[in-house]
Formats: sequence, structure tokens, C-alpha cells
Amino acid sequence: MPQRKSITLIIVVFLSLVGKANAQWFDDGNEILVGAERTELYLPFLRAQQVGIVTNHTSTVGNHHLVDTLLSLKVRIKKIFSPEHGFRGDAENGELIENSKDPLTKLPVVSLYGNNKKPTQAQLTGIQVMVFDLQDVGVRFYT
Repeated sequence: MPQRKSITLIIVVFLSLVGKANAQWFDDGNEILVGAERTELYLPFLRAQQVGIVTNHTSTVGNHHLVDTLLSLKVRIKKIFSPEHGFRGDAENGELIENSKDPLTKLPVVSLYGNNKKPTQAQLTGIQVMVFDLQDVGVRFYT
């Protein structure tokens, strides 16, 4: 029986909440910081790793997409996995989303919509860490 490699999953939205005092959830005491904005907490887990990311257009750090932010910090993102409305959020409800390549980053985008609801073993090949950041989960319907 072939041995399966494990993949570490980092849920960015909640990462800043684990083991931190309430005061550290705020930037100046007034604005809540989501986990994606707390890069100092999770970058050590991503350094020197082959990273996959489950995300869509709502995943932002300030005015930049989390993918763009991580790439600027030299994180080695290998694939983007995206749900129903697509990675950039430009697909209509129910629109067929094909696997593609993101025109801005040139990274492969794996559709997690239609017949492919979760990544296959082949799609996970070479990925050591999976980051999950969908900031609108729970406030938006996904088919």
C-alpha cells in the first residue's frame, strides 16, 4: 500500500485568534485585524514550503489579494484552489468554472466547483502546506 504524505492546513482567518489576547486582535484598538493581515504569525509556517491556497476574491490584506501579498513576501505558492465564483470573483452564479491559469500571477487555478468539489491526490502533488482563506464563508451561498 503506498504511503500517503500529509499536508498541513493553515486557516488564515482564525490563525490570529489562537493563543492571543483580545487586545492583539486590533491594530490600534479600533480596527479588527483578520488573520490574513497577521502575516508575522503564519509566515514562519510557510517559509521554504510548497504552498497551495484555497481562496477567492474576498481574501485581502489591506487593498491587496492574499496571494499577491504572499508572493511579494517570497512564499512559494504552487496552486490556487477556488470555489464557485472563481478566484477573482468574476463568475456568475452557477457558471461553469474550468481549471485555468491566473493572468496576473500565472499560477494554475484549480476549480473546486462542478464535478471537482475537493482537490484530487494528483492536484495536491507537490503541495506541503495548504492555506484556507475564504473571508466571506458564512455570508454567501456556495453551491
